[in-house]
Amino acid sequence: MHEVQFEETVDATLSAICQRRMVLPAVLLLAGNRPLAFAFGQVLLILQPLAALLGGDGLGPWARLLSDPGGPTALSVRLAELLEKEHPATGDLKSEP
Repeated sequence: MHEVQFEETVDATLSAICQRRMVLPAVLLLAGNRPLAFAFGQVLLILQPLAALLGGDGLGPWARLLSDPGGPTALSVRLAELLEKEHPATGDLKSEP
């Protein structure tokens, strides 16, 4: 399986999701809509010229990522990595006496 590359726009969005503590809803959204990810990617490709006219240029990286068969899984893994980096696990639970 090939490695999915995250562009700066996508990584910045994922970092913002992690900072706002919305990782679980994002993972659930990805899991629930995984069969439609390719279709969402193609819709973003169609909307990309309109977004460019309106001043937005962030749809291209998302369209490429969602059109990739491993894209949704890679997004879930990257969100988990960012969550672990922001809130590292302690390894064991310490109980107070």
